[in-house]
Amino acid sequence: MNEFTEQLQIIFNFTTIEIILLSLLVLILIVQIIYYFGYYCIPLSYAKKYKEKYNTEDTFVNFTQYPKVSIIVESENEMENLKELLVLLLSQDYPDYEVIVINNGSTDETDLLLENLKKEHPNLYKTYLSHSGDNGFEFRKLALTLGVKAAKGDIVLFTETYCRPISDQWVRSMVKPILSEEGKEIVLGYSYYNEKKCLLDHVISFDNLIFGLQYLSSTIKGRPYTGCFRNLAFKKHLFYDNKGFASHLYLDNSEEVFINKIATGDNTTVCIEQESFINIKYERYSRWKKIKKSYSVARSCFKGNIANFFSVELFSRFLFYGLFLSLLFINIINENWGIVGVTSFIFVIRETFQLIILNKAGKYFKTGQFYLLLPFLDIIQPIYNMVFKTRPRNVIR
Repeated sequence: MNEFTEQLQIIFNFTTIEIILLSLLVLILIVQIIYYFGYYCIPLSYAKKYKEKYNTEDTFVNFTQYPKVSIIVESENEMENLKELLVLLLSQDYPDYEVIVINNGSTDETDLLLENLKKEHPNLYKTYLSHSGDNGFEFRKLALTLGVKAAKGDIVLFTETYCRPISDQWVRSMVKPILSEEGKEIVLGYSYYNEKKCLLDHVISFDNLIFGLQYLSSTIKGRPYTGCFRNLAFKKHLFYDNKGFASHLYLDNSEEVFINKIATGDNTTVCIEQESFINIKYERYSRWKKIKKSYSVARSCFKGNIANFFSVELFSRFLFYGLFLSLLFINIINENWGIVGVTSFIFVIRETFQLIILNKAGKYFKTGQFYLLLPFLDIIQPIYNMVFKTRPRNVIR
């Protein structure tokens, strides 16, 4: 017995440096716990309450209560994508809505497609934006501005050509929060990516889930900071009241900055019932890369610190893996099994609660579940975020 006790004392007789490093690892673990249980858990919990709320209310049975909605889509040489999307948009179960497509200088057969569809769907409208001349700012912003100006509805609802509503209740679902929650004029929806054909698909799927959990949870907690025009609705007057994109024309993609500017805890809410979800269809890596770089530029212009708050989580995650791997590698070489055991135990704690939380969220939010790939996806996210980090240009285009 005495010999066994002596062995334990030898194994767990840590030096001051080892104690400091282990304490730092535990501190980072606590930071991670705060983020996961304080934020990443919230959207799923809210979704359950959201479902109970709308299943018990009969406010929305009578369609006559719904206001006119204008769905706005900008398209540039995306005829095939647009064709698939319009089939879903024009079959929505909603009494009074229009679909406005801004043909953003397309040189393919987009215009012919729209002309043919207009014959069958009187609620489809189109406008063409020529790329000739110098417009003074990026064409996408001009296209979206034209779409809002053409809208006859009091509520404008946005999506992208590479997106697909998964239900004919999408419009109805996105309008519900504005009608039911007093003072709410902006609704942030959710979009997911669940292709799993290659490793990159897993990376994009994980990245999209984490970002979704971040902006949804912060909005639920009363601190909205951005939203995606893949799935977003707001009352049209907000665009005019805030002069649209006028204050950030120098940005390549300023939609997120506009939402950051107008969104408050009082006027913004989320819609996360599954019928409101949008399925993302990335055909190529370049589109995802462009979206990531554009968001990096936009977030540098956000008011408030909530975006930076989530950057701390990424940084703490990077530190956790760096410290864990360093402690593990050095002490395996030195056969210091006490440090190896304690370090591994801390890692298992984090992996366990992370797997539980993200797998539950991934299941509800249709991203899929993460198992053996999770550590790789987890550690690589801070790396490619740094690679894609871009600063805004200081000149107006």
